[in-house]
Formats: sequence, structure tokens, C-alpha cells
Amino acid sequence: MGLSSMRDLLSGSAFNRPGVRRSIHAAMVVESANRMIPGYLPGMQAFEIVAISFKSGVLRLRVKSAAARHGLGGMEQELLTKLRQEFPSIPIDRIQTVISKEPSRYEFS
Repeated sequence: MGLSSMRDLLSGSAFNRPGVRRSIHAAMVVESANRMIPGYLPGMQAFEIVAISFKSGVLRLRVKSAAARHGLGGMEQELLTKLRQEFPSIPIDRIQTVISKEPSRYEFS
């Protein structure tokens, strides 16, 4: 039983369940965005922007201050370009920002 379930997992059949592949793609895009963001912003602003979710081609970022939101304006297109290069099979259409100091209940842990 253990070997057959491991074989199914490795062959990819377990990832083809409805929604599982979508969730995996979303987590990969969010993680990559969080890894890339600090390289675009100076000083403490790098810690004021966090990618929180990805759904239907929209990457959602939580921004902690208006200054960080302003800094984000100049890098949005570059970030989109880099993410599209890293994930060519995943449609990444745009970035949406939410200004909030506190994490929402919808963010990944």
C-alpha cells in the first residue's frame, strides 16, 4: 500500500485532482514573488510588501504603507515579467495591492 501510493504521487496522478494543481501553482507563484520582491525595493520597504495569494491570473500583494505602495509602482512590470519568465505555463495577468498592516485570514501561513 505504501509503495503504490508513493508511486502514484511520483507519477503525478495525485496532483491531477481538481484544484490540487491550481493550489500548487498558486503557492509556487506566491513563494517566487516573495523571494523576488526584496531585490527591487530599498531598505525597509522590502519588508513592507508581501505576496499573499494568486488566483485567476492575479497576484495579490499586501502593502503595509503608502510609501511602499509608491515604490511598488515602479517595479510592478518588472516583477510580472520575471514571474512570467519563471512560470511560462501559468497565466499571470496583473498585480493587485491591498494596503494593510495586519495579515488577513486569507494569506498563506
